[in-house]
Amino acid sequence: MPDHSEELATTYIHLLKEVAVATNEALGVETALLAALRSICRVTGWSLGHALRSRADGNLVSSGLWHLQEDLPTDAFADFRRASEALCFAPGVGLPGRVLASGQPLALTDARHQADFLRRDVAASTGLAAAFAFPVHAGENITAVLEFFATRPQQLRPELLEVMGQIGVLLGRVFERQAAQSALHTSEERSRQILDSAGDAFIAMDAEGRISAWNKAAVNQFGWSQAEVLGRTVADTIVPLQYREAHQRGMQRFLAQGQSKVLGQRLELPALHRDGREFPIEITLWSLQEAQGWSFFAFAHDISARKQAEQELEHRALHDPLTGLANRVLVMDRLRHCLARRDDAQPGLAVLFIDLDHFKRINDSFGHDAGDQVLISVAQRLQRVMRPVDTVARLAGDEFVLVCPDVANYRDAAVIAQRLQDELAPAIQLKDDSIFVAASIGIAMATPGVEAEKLLGSADIAMYEAKSSGRAHYQLFDEQMQMQVASRLRIENDLHRALERGEFRLHFQPIVAAASGQVAAVEALLRWQHPERGLLAPAEFLPVAEECGLIVPIGTWVIEQTCRLAHSWSLLRNAGFPLSVAINLSARQLIQSDLIATVQRIFNTTAFDPARIEFGFEVTETAVMRDPEAAAVTLQALRDLGARISIDDFGTGYSSLAYLKHFPVDTLKVDRSFVVNLAQDPVDQAIVRSVTDLAHALKMVVVAEGVETEEQAQALRRLDVDLLQGFLYALPQPAEQLEALLRQDLPQAATALA
Repeated sequence: MPDHSEELATTYIHLLKEVAVATNEALGVETALLAALRSICRVTGWSLGHALRSRADGNLVSSGLWHLQEDLPTDAFADFRRASEALCFAPGVGLPGRVLASGQPLALTDARHQADFLRRDVAASTGLAAAFAFPVHAGENITAVLEFFATRPQQLRPELLEVMGQIGVLLGRVFERQAAQSALHTSEERSRQILDSAGDAFIAMDAEGRISAWNKAAVNQFGWSQAEVLGRTVADTIVPLQYREAHQRGMQRFLAQGQSKVLGQRLELPALHRDGREFPIEITLWSLQEAQGWSFFAFAHDISARKQAEQELEHRALHDPLTGLANRVLVMDRLRHCLARRDDAQPGLAVLFIDLDHFKRINDSFGHDAGDQVLISVAQRLQRVMRPVDTVARLAGDEFVLVCPDVANYRDAAVIAQRLQDELAPAIQLKDDSIFVAASIGIAMATPGVEAEKLLGSADIAMYEAKSSGRAHYQLFDEQMQMQVASRLRIENDLHRALERGEFRLHFQPIVAAASGQVAAVEALLRWQHPERGLLAPAEFLPVAEECGLIVPIGTWVIEQTCRLAHSWSLLRNAGFPLSVAINLSARQLIQSDLIATVQRIFNTTAFDPARIEFGFEVTETAVMRDPEAAAVTLQALRDLGARISIDDFGTGYSSLAYLKHFPVDTLKVDRSFVVNLAQDPVDQAIVRSVTDLAHALKMVVVAEGVETEEQAQALRRLDVDLLQGFLYALPQPAEQLEALLRQDLPQAATALA
């Protein structure tokens, strides 16, 4: 069944407003009751409405006020009306009496079957079934009960009964107002007693605005005693100075025209207390023309608490609860406003997207409470840099945005960004700890016609460019970045489907012994057979896979496929053929919680035996140094499974030799950057010689990558490098071609590779 709750809520709100207007405009109680009967029947679709009034003896009798919808026959209704108007309902007797006793709305799904519904027989013959009733409260008394009937059984929604209760309160105010008006025509003492019992402030004044009545609630609300205000003008007493002229014009206009739009309306206005403070009130005004002229009356009550609650709700909706800065909703509204008032003649607009570098480490190391304190301190520092016209906001986590109007160009925006960097540079003191933070900042300048979301997105892209370029600096957005982002997004989307579609390929590059030129090992290298772009090298997609987390399932696939092939090669090789297979492990795989279990499972399911053919994992210096202790544990666990460990691109990452004695490393791979000019550059020769001597002293094997010329190969042999890898010997090739080489005799294989 469809949920119509929102539609019904809107209908009930309209009903409340309609009755509120009717009660404000009603000349008397009967007019208000009839208007309520008519509105409720029309909105609810119920057929019959009836108002009962309280008598002095505490019982209820019919007021003679009815509303009949067109779907109920007039002749059938006549019997029900006669029966109803002949009854007197004591508290607790019948539907009206039960409402009178409880003071709460009450509904009957089918009154015809209710033993205590006195009119059940005549209701049945009339064609009436469901019924509900609600009380009209005037102060502490129930002055009336309204009852309604439908022609079929139905169960009332609790929300409708709640609305009826509110309508009862509105109608009760009409009774209070009539009592107040009636009191004006009785003795002054009786009038005072009645008015003083009202919860709202009551004020009466003459055509000149002089106060003639002022009840106790008015004394409490405005701070003036009755003796002080009688004879004073209401303008001088409760109207703030800046509104008095408008008040006087309104009074004069009414006296001249005899009508006013504000009379009978519930208005929210500022009022003045005796102590000089302003506060909001809700006030209803009406007029009365008597023999001596016009008189004006008002009921008013203080709505300060409600307004404060509304303001607090609005503030919470537009501000970050932790830092007190603007949130995304507010900053986007400010940004749209700034863009809307810009034109070609006005200065530019800059948006700075600020992201703290390595904030997760702070949470992990010091706890989330400390992280929150850091965010609060950062927010305070950002506020010190911002100008009065700027808006600084916290979007989420450690992301902040600064909107800077009137910034003419990128140079001016860069000055602001540098001030931000300088402000963030000093340590943040947290109890016994000093924490240093830095931020990557993206800057986007508004262009003609740009939308707020696009401008913020451009600053976000520039921030990520700054972060990927080394962090702790700022970067200006340009359209090339947008193209790169779009390209990365397309690659990411395609990567999600590549595994399912079987688009990945494994190529293998042989590694030869430097002394003999024979194949000693192969390195598994991933390729992507993209359906549109063809065969892609790892550099074109692996960074995206690493960033979005797909590197883990892709890496698992690589390990599994390589193990299957290595197992088959171990069955094909000649006795004593020293073939070794190596796989690259990414930084994210290295911290994969189930990496060891995954490798063990793959060894088992593929029947791969590291004892029959050497199997190794290659990791970079940078990857292991992200978390050295955890990396050491993981690498040792891999080694315990029988795998060999190689450090790839040695000398280009962390560049510290201390970790070599802590990690279970078997092989160092000299990066190609030291091989390119090796034959001519004595510095490169010295570096490779040092690495080789160090590795051999630690009983490690040395592999040189990127060997492309015989001259390089000869220089590497002279430097005692153990293994050589590069295009001089073979390009990376599919497994089928490699298997063909493995089936040849070793000398033939070496010749073919060369």
